[in-house]
Amino acid sequence: MRLNVIQLFINSSIMMSSLFIPIFASELHATGTQIGIIGACYGLALFLSTYIFSRAADNYPPKMLLYIGFVSSSITFFIQMFAYDPVSLAILRALAGFSIGIYPAVLLLYVYNLKRSIGKFSSFMPLGWALGNLMAGVIAVYSEIFTIASLLFAASFLITLTLPATRAGTKKKTNFFSVELLKKNWYIYFPFFLRQIGANAVWLIFPLYLASLHANKFWIGIIYMLNPGLQFFIMRRLDRYDNKFLIHAGDLLSAAAFIALIPLTIFYQAVPGLALIAFSYSFLYVGSTNELIKNNEEKGAAAGLLNSSIALASIIGSLTGGIVLQYFGFRGVMATGALFALIGYAVMLLADRSHIP
Repeated sequence: MRLNVIQLFINSSIMMSSLFIPIFASELHATGTQIGIIGACYGLALFLSTYIFSRAADNYPPKMLLYIGFVSSSITFFIQMFAYDPVSLAILRALAGFSIGIYPAVLLLYVYNLKRSIGKFSSFMPLGWALGNLMAGVIAVYSEIFTIASLLFAASFLITLTLPATRAGTKKKTNFFSVELLKKNWYIYFPFFLRQIGANAVWLIFPLYLASLHANKFWIGIIYMLNPGLQFFIMRRLDRYDNKFLIHAGDLLSAAAFIALIPLTIFYQAVPGLALIAFSYSFLYVGSTNELIKNNEEKGAAAGLLNSSIALASIIGSLTGGIVLQYFGFRGVMATGALFALIGYAVMLLADRSHIP
């Protein structure tokens, strides 16, 4: 239960802090490309951190990594309110991104070692996103949003103090950059990575898209709450299904969802597309995570690399979304999201025909 509460708090904090960053950047006179660069700085720091600490999760005391991650996140999320131009915002977002990459693999190992459902634990991630979106939409003041986000990380640190001490994972010495893990699991990482490039391009500019469709900050928060709110209920019921089926279905539903977001004329028409995205990401995340944990001895590193692929995709996706927005507009970004999801599906089909186990 305590781990679920931590999962809820940290993801609420991440989402409420991130939702209005594109609008905040725009108010600081950032161009579309600069908004993309700000997102890429966050993604690059998150990528480096998740890779470093997913390796550490198999070799160092888990609680130590959780302490470091939650304390540093509490500090870096608070100081985001002091951004005064696009450059300072990019730097502060990079610090926040590095902080939140420290702990995800450790939390997954806790759940696995306790023999609990990965799907049910993962479901508290989107529930946190939903709560964070709602809180951000209701508060709608940047300084208050960043303060509450910081306090949620501080509360997670205090809860972690009550968790039992556990040993590190495999205690195996491995190469820091594990080419073997990447080669063995490329058929999971690469399609997921491609889909996330498109998704990050969409999510970077989506608050601006909704604002252009006459949504105020309250309604942006409400609309954003729908997708992760549904994910909470969907993820809890997916452990029984074949992992590869979930991955295939997730890619196809992603493409359909992004296409559904193209012809919008007012913000509430986004609801069907966001419902499809809820199913697609739930299928992809649970299917991919379960497949990696089931088939790899270095479970923390294997699952952590999935988070690293998400972070790496956010770098490319953010840059792509910002550039496409500047030259082709909002609907061009939606089409880009659909294209990358279809490419990911094609790669997974190719892997299946090559008889990847």
